Amino acid sequence: MSLASGCLRHWRYFLLLSYLLLAPVMAAAQAQLPPPSAPPGRLLVLEQSRERLSGHLEFLFDARQNLSFEDILKPANQARFTALPGELNEGYRDGVGWLRFTVARPAHLPPAWWLEVLPSGSEQLALYIPDGSGHYQIMAGGLDIPLSQRAVAYRASVFKLLLPATVPQTFYMKIVTRNPLSGRLTLWQPERFVQAVALEQLGFGLYLGAYAVLVLASLWFERAVRDGVYIAFGLYVLSCIFMTVATTGILYQYVLSDHPQWALRASGVSIALSVASCAEFFFRFVGMPQRHPRLTRICLRSVWLWTILIIVLVFLDYGLVQEFQMFTTAFVIAPVGAIVLFKPALRSTREVRYTFIAGGMLLLLTILVRFAIALGYVESSADLEYVTYAGSMLLFLIIYYSISRRYYAMRAAKEVAQNQALALSRRTEHELETQVMARTDELMAAMKTVETALQQERVAHEEQRQFIATVSHELRTPLAVIDATTQNLTREAGGAPSKMQARLEKISQATARLSSLFDNYLSSNRLDVLSHGVHPCHTLLRPLLEDAVAAATPLANGHRLEIEGAGLPDTVWADPDLLRLVLRTLADNAVKYTRPATRVVFRAGHDASGWHIDIQDNGTGIAAEEQHLIFQRYYRGGAAGNLPGTGLGLSLARRLVEMHGGTLTLQPAAATGCTFRIWLPAAPPDTPHAA
Repeated sequence: MSLASGCLRHWRYFLLLSYLLLAPVMAAAQAQLPPPSAPPGRLLVLEQSRERLSGHLEFLFDARQNLSFEDILKPANQARFTALPGELNEGYRDGVGWLRFTVARPAHLPPAWWLEVLPSGSEQLALYIPDGSGHYQIMAGGLDIPLSQRAVAYRASVFKLLLPATVPQTFYMKIVTRNPLSGRLTLWQPERFVQAVALEQLGFGLYLGAYAVLVLASLWFERAVRDGVYIAFGLYVLSCIFMTVATTGILYQYVLSDHPQWALRASGVSIALSVASCAEFFFRFVGMPQRHPRLTRICLRSVWLWTILIIVLVFLDYGLVQEFQMFTTAFVIAPVGAIVLFKPALRSTREVRYTFIAGGMLLLLTILVRFAIALGYVESSADLEYVTYAGSMLLFLIIYYSISRRYYAMRAAKEVAQNQALALSRRTEHELETQVMARTDELMAAMKTVETALQQERVAHEEQRQFIATVSHELRTPLAVIDATTQNLTREAGGAPSKMQARLEKISQATARLSSLFDNYLSSNRLDVLSHGVHPCHTLLRPLLEDAVAAATPLANGHRLEIEGAGLPDTVWADPDLLRLVLRTLADNAVKYTRPATRVVFRAGHDASGWHIDIQDNGTGIAAEEQHLIFQRYYRGGAAGNLPGTGLGLSLARRLVEMHGGTLTLQPAAATGCTFRIWLPAAPPDTPHAA
């Protein structure tokens, strides 16, 4: 279906809805007019407990605002009064209005009557009451009179009258207002008035209570789905609550009773806020922020700027802003908003489309009716006000139904999405289980491979140990034979030449050196040192140093190995086996890689956090370019030459010291030689000392 045909079909519904909406409004307006046969301005004879003065009023307009009450009583001005066909409804007029009406009370009715003047927006009312002697008493009313100074504490002005029996009395009322010059005058017996007010309060309570329920429902929807349209609807309803209590005088009666000047301005502010919140809601409701974000920002910012302008003008001069506010709302904001939103609304969902048409017509009709009443084109009446209230409530119920359908649609879509996500989750879970099983099988196979490799490594390691043990044993046997033979030859060569004895001494030293090498590099301790971890305790240091000296002596070639006793601690916190291996390694290196007759000194001391052990020699030292490499595995410096070794000694020694939490470093070079420093942390507090 084309857009044009769709628009025509919707416009048929639009015209039908307009007729249905206008019919009760016009009927209510016609009901307020007096019968055609009833002459205007005739005497009102009281017959019931409630009598409306519609059709019994005469009006005089003082454009110059210079007539006093004495001037009004003059025959020339009396002749200027014209009969009103119904209620006073002159719209916005810059001047003072005068009303005249005549009332007669039958003898069977009580003398006490209350005169109610609606609407409540007139600032100054003055009722001139005849006292029976040709003079008049003045009773003041209107918004300028605080509630505490009124005869009846009610939102509208109420005057208490005592009417003599059968004697017609003529009353005059002066009206000064910046609102539309209108008035609905009703005479009540006090009891009937109190009953009517109670019923009216109940109606307003139910009306505002329904609004409050809509606000709470919108907040619940907003919390449930986090959609901005619901909070916009709630603010729109709140603004209408504010407008209702401000324009009907309820705010003045219960909140601003001592500040009537603020009650009048609150009415203008409430209307401006309701227009802005209405625009904000309908733009969000139709989905304009998503469809046309730039146009939405322009329109809404314009409306809010207009609202701010109206609020400022209300506090500057309320009388000047009312007609401007009504005109711009009825003929600028409402039509432009309808034009901008019409096409997007038709292209939206069915709920949005029909709600926009029905609700928009109700809203536009309500605005036009209020504008027509304010300008005097339609007579104001209580029934017409109730029709507008009912139309406003109907508008909100239609909108609420639509946004509730929107919620249920979103909920259904959410459930579909959740079901799809659940199905996808189950499918993914099944696929994941399959993948986990496959990966588990792969992992088990990999673990078996690793276990096999570890087993092979353990077997190879054990074979290596056996091989080393075998080689060590096989080599120690001939070394023992050589050593024993050398010792026998030395004893038998007591008178041999010194040259032969020197050769035997060299053979003995070489044998001792080879034995020492086997002990240090082919021992089980050397191979198992990293396997059993570190077990520190209070360890005697001097025996370990003496052991290192004794182990290095067979390798010495005229070296002098010394232990300095000054500052030497009794114990250090270390694993004795590991520290013994470290000291032996450093002592061996000091002997192997220095020239003969070098002096090697072992010394120790303490600082604030631990102990240090220095192994210092006065050899040629280590070249500067090699100092940062000597702790690397398999690295052998230039001084190693053809000497046996693997390049693992210093690397292993540093690792063993670090396992203690200490450090092994090469100290900065002195003039000659080099110094290796072992630093070990002090024993933990509260550690029992070895006995």
